[in-house]
Parts: sequence; C-alpha cells; structure tokens
Amino acid sequence: MPRRLENDRWLFGVTLALCLIGAVMIYSASAVTAEQQYGHSYIFLARQAAWLFIGLLGMFALMKSDYRRLREPAVIYPVVCVVLLLLVGTLFLDKSHATHRWIKFGPVGIQPSELAKLAAILYLAWFLDQKRRNKASMEFRKENFWRTIFPAAGPIFVFVALILMQPDLGTSIDILVVTTAILFVAGLSWKWLAVGLAGVVPIVYLLITQVAYRQARLMAFLHPDSDPQGAGFQLLHGDLRGTGFYRGDDRDYTLCHLWLARDARRARCAGRIREAAGARDHRDGFVPGAD
Repeated sequence: MPRRLENDRWLFGVTLALCLIGAVMIYSASAVTAEQQYGHSYIFLARQAAWLFIGLLGMFALMKSDYRRLREPAVIYPVVCVVLLLLVGTLFLDKSHATHRWIKFGPVGIQPSELAKLAAILYLAWFLDQKRRNKASMEFRKENFWRTIFPAAGPIFVFVALILMQPDLGTSIDILVVTTAILFVAGLSWKWLAVGLAGVVPIVYLLITQVAYRQARLMAFLHPDSDPQGAGFQLLHGDLRGTGFYRGDDRDYTLCHLWLARDARRARCAGRIREAAGARDHRDGFVPGAD
C-alpha cells in the first residue's frame, strides 16, 4: 500500500509569507495612487487580497486532488490547445499599453503568456515521463534530437514565438530558461545545451538591439547617469527610503508615499522594503529629483 505523503508545512509557510509580503508591498506602492484616482487607498490591496484568496482556494483544491491525473493525455492536450488559442487570440484583440498581452472579460483580465508557463511545465513533465518509460535518451546524437528533444521543445517554441509577437521578450526568456532546466535535469546532454545557447544568444541580442525601446532600457540600466531625471531615475534613486513604520514615526506616509519617488508604483522593491523596515538613506540632505 503506497505511503500517504504529508504536506510540506515549510513550503506552505514560505509561499504564504511571500504572498502576504507582496500584498503589503502592493499597498505601500499604490496607496497614494488609489487615494487620488479612486478616493480609497485600499482599492488595489483589496483586489490583490481577493485574487490571493482565490489562489489559495485553488491551491487547497489541487492539494486534495490526485496529481497523477495531470499526466493523462485528456488533460495535457486540451491545456496545450487552449493556451495556444488564447495566445493567438490576443494578437487579434485591441492593444493594451501598446502590446497584445491581455484578454479582458469585463473587470477580469487574463494574460495567456502566464498560463503558457504552466502549460509548458505540464507538457514537458508529461512528455519526458513518457520517454523515460520508453528509456529514451537525450544524448548528443541526431536520432535523439528528432525522437526526443525536438518533440519536447517544439510546442514550447511555438509558445515563445507567439509571445514574442505580442511582444513580450521577458516572458519568452523565462519560458526558455525553465524549459532548458527541465530538459537538463531530465538528462539533456550539455553539448545540446551549448548548441542551444549558441543559437539563442544571437537571437536575443538582435531582439534587444534592433528594437528601440528595448535598447533604450538596456542603455538606461547600464548607464543610468546619462538620463538621471528620466529613464535612469528609478535605478539611481531606488534606494530612497525614509524612517519607516518600525521606527514609530507619526507620519502617515513614507517618502515614496509622498511622491518623492518618481513613480511610486514602480519603485524598486529592495528600496521599498528597506524603507518600510526603517532604514535611512545614506545620502544626508538628499533632495529628490535634484542631482
């Protein structure tokens, strides 16, 4: 009789802590914006809490289900096909922030590229499990490439191509990194890994250098001093932090809340966490916006 597996309390605790810390950071970054635009500083926190609650319910439901059902073709094929249809569908919908990334159903928005991450993991786990049972290999041989590696990575490359058309380079790279890690753990030869990197790196380089806004972001990251009041502002002043609530300050808002950061919603997480923890800025007499 198979042994019943116990829940990993440490993993659950860490996951829950990350969710709660994320909710606190969302409130810290959005309180002023929400107050000005909606008249209620908790609006974004309430939305995040609602989705967090739904996510926890889904997690508990999956914990009670038999995970072995996920490797059935009746589950894998519909998941992959639905995600592909959603990715294609976004290309024919109206743009949101100059990209085709969202499908909106009233107040609810779905980002198919995020679902593609889960679908890629699910598909690879199922496919590689089937090959493991058949004792398939991923050594540096031509027959192994066509029998195992290409069928495994083929659908993932379709996901990546559709996501690049949105465009969304970051999510595409995320999926490729996860795919590479799974294949490598499953026995992918390092030689195939080297060949893949040799092919992907030049493509990523071209996708960055041949697209104006991506190149501008890279230059702002490498040389933030070149535009201290514009693209480089957040990077230069991301460590701006105030007295914080741990020090017992009676001010209602910290420095970022009072718009001393150029965009409170996009202030760097490290600076925001240090600010909330009560750390002070190392630049005495620093005047925001002045360099």
